[in-house]
Amino acid sequence: MSQSAPPLLPIFRSAAQLAVLAELFTGSARELSIGELARRTGAAQATVSREVARLVGAGILADRDVGRTRLVSARTESLIHAELTALLLKVAGPPAVLRELLTDVAGVREAYIYGSWARRQHGEPGDEPADIDVLVVADDGPDDDRAATVRRIRAVADEATDRLGRDVTVSVLTPAEWTEGRGGFVSSVRDSPLVPLDVRPSG
Repeated sequence: MSQSAPPLLPIFRSAAQLAVLAELFTGSARELSIGELARRTGAAQATVSREVARLVGAGILADRDVGRTRLVSARTESLIHAELTALLLKVAGPPAVLRELLTDVAGVREAYIYGSWARRQHGEPGDEPADIDVLVVADDGPDDDRAATVRRIRAVADEATDRLGRDVTVSVLTPAEWTEGRGGFVSSVRDSPLVPLDVRPSG
């Protein structure tokens, strides 16, 4: 059964369609295979294939075959490409943009979007979120290394704010603080809806 689009942007026909568009219009990859789109979005490969076929038919996406692999990209010559990109960046782009930026930061182990944006993504109705809350779990190394990592993560938040057009606030925890912490903040985040970000380097 197809999952309806989350309340973040209910004008799209399904969550899978929104996720596919967000990956292709807001991430850095110019082309992605159907299999990679399925991995990134968490949707079944057959579902991704159907959504891609609809979007190619509508002139929003382009596709081509390289051997047995089908590659898909945003159709930049579409008359609505610029407007759709701007809309997706603000509403559905945070996972793709944040994953791309945090993957390049040494020492980052895990990352999650939490707060109102994550709650909307999980289906809770409400006003459009004013900002995006991100929790990053980073290695607890020597003080100088740790400070440099935190600075890079905060620079990522600034860049994401510029790209997404809304404030991105970040909290940085050590692995022990995240897994063993019993404080009010850690407990409330752990018990709330989360959108995990796959920050493992590709390849």
